[in-house]
Amino acid sequence: MPQQEPAVQADSWKSAVSDLFGGGWTFAQVGPRRHDDWRRDVAAVMGLKTTDPRGWSSVNYAPEVGENRSGTNSPFFSWSSEEIDRSLHEIGMRSAGQLLVALKGDSYQAANIPDFDQQRDRLCRSSRVILSRFSTHSRFFTNAADAHRNPDADLLNPDTEWDCLSVYTTDCGLVAVSDTEIGVFWAFWED
Repeated sequence: MPQQEPAVQADSWKSAVSDLFGGGWTFAQVGPRRHDDWRRDVAAVMGLKTTDPRGWSSVNYAPEVGENRSGTNSPFFSWSSEEIDRSLHEIGMRSAGQLLVALKGDSYQAANIPDFDQQRDRLCRSSRVILSRFSTHSRFFTNAADAHRNPDADLLNPDTEWDCLSVYTTDCGLVAVSDTEIGVFWAFWED
């Protein structure tokens, strides 16, 4: 029997975002979709130039690096639409859900989450809550290279490289694109 998609509301959203992005070097922001070219809206969310259209919780736990290489308070470099397009690869909803969980683990691996087997059901439910905010016609993108030729890549424990978009040594994340909203969910690492 397929799992029913949980309904998302402000309190379930806050709980799910806290569960998956409530610690470590993480970023979870949603902004409005204002342009046909969604990449412009992604750049605005990454550049901290938007606020959540619903007024719901967001997270920016990306610590400052020794030098502010972005020139802003954002953990991301300022990217053009074309540069974002080259770095992001479209994935399916299943892979997107896996990746949201994996971002909680060291090296973006769910296997590196302490007591993952005991937490798996809760973390997967949090992932489904986050994704349920975006319509069934939404598109999902990641900078994980495994997704370049395989939109259904297993991203729960990816063995891949990432096209980094942030000021940090390594980063990995998910972009959710609906007709009305853009979500950016990211984790970072600095050597």
